Amino acid sequence: MQFRYKVINEEMHVTSGVLEAVDLEAARRQAVENKWQIISLEKVSGLSSLLTMTFKNKVKYESIAAFCSQMAMMIRSGANLVRGLEILQSQMEDKRLQEVVGIIHRGVSRGDSLSVAMRECQGALPELLINLVTVGEESGNLDSVLVSMAEYYQRETFIRKKISSAAIYPVVLTVVMIGLVVLFLNFILPEITDLMKGNGQNLPAPTQMIIDSVDYLQRNGLYLILSITALVSLMVRIFKIPKYRYHLDAFLLHIPLLGKNMKDVVIARFARTLALFLHSSLPIVPILNSLENIVGNEVPRLAVVRAKDQIIRGETMALAFGGEPFFDPLVIQMMSIGEETGRMEELMVEVANHYDKRVEIGLGRLVALVEPIFTVIIGVFAGGLIIAIALPIFNMASGVSGGVK
Repeated sequence: MQFRYKVINEEMHVTSGVLEAVDLEAARRQAVENKWQIISLEKVSGLSSLLTMTFKNKVKYESIAAFCSQMAMMIRSGANLVRGLEILQSQMEDKRLQEVVGIIHRGVSRGDSLSVAMRECQGALPELLINLVTVGEESGNLDSVLVSMAEYYQRETFIRKKISSAAIYPVVLTVVMIGLVVLFLNFILPEITDLMKGNGQNLPAPTQMIIDSVDYLQRNGLYLILSITALVSLMVRIFKIPKYRYHLDAFLLHIPLLGKNMKDVVIARFARTLALFLHSSLPIVPILNSLENIVGNEVPRLAVVRAKDQIIRGETMALAFGGEPFFDPLVIQMMSIGEETGRMEELMVEVANHYDKRVEIGLGRLVALVEPIFTVIIGVFAGGLIIAIALPIFNMASGVSGGVK
């Protein structure tokens, strides 16, 4: 939650701003620990909340991986946790993570455990990380858990960067296309239009169509933008409803190549997270409860829910997940072997690595397919603009040569 404060600081100056805390009491404690005299402190809500939100509210996975790795080293070295967090905060380059570590440091300084202090940053840190830190503290394996989490978020970062790099080419071509349109409409087309009208000539049909389209957009552009914005907002709200989100996710999973890549990403994440929880020696039902919210897709989420119900009734994991079409036979086979041999954690890591490689290969194929498609689209579009420019010039040249004769 965000709280707007107005306080008198240590230098006896009145200052104001916004701080984050789990509730009003936690926000009040933060102010007291900073040696502030509170003038006013209230929860930010409504429009104010929207205005104070930033696009980088959550800490980047890359930064979380670095934080987990450094925390693990610090705990293994036997360093004082409060002093260690203070050092980490001063060394962090990510400003958002620096704020979060500051909140954790204040919590640990007043006697809270690391997991309790991290829960004050629930909006910024993943629930998975907080839950596993709690398990690590209870089992005495906190350093081991943090090492595993560092590896997990490094891998998630790698996959996300791969996906982002796959989108670079289409984005660049789209920007080029928009640049061509702006250049054509603002500089070239007006010159040609004025020249032809000055000569008393009619514009060719393709050029006239473009001019009419531009005129229509200029007259109705605001209404179109508002309508599209309203439609997009409505669609976003509709697809937040689980029933409709399920249909959207199911549709996306059936798109050739894209759907296969999405499925591979989900299975890799599912297997890696399952291995993490198994390493922490949690019972299987709480593990599956957490996995429901991590897969990031309604189709596998409901598959996990159904499998969990069967496991509660006494089925093995392999049989429970074997009845779900979403999960490939390879995953089910590895689950079965893992249950028989007691090597489930190790085999789930192998499954995750296998599907990570499939994601890399699949994204490479997707990029290889998208590049020529976008090249053709740009070519057709640019060709249309060239025709719209060339036809009037050709007509003028014909008119001039006809006049000379």
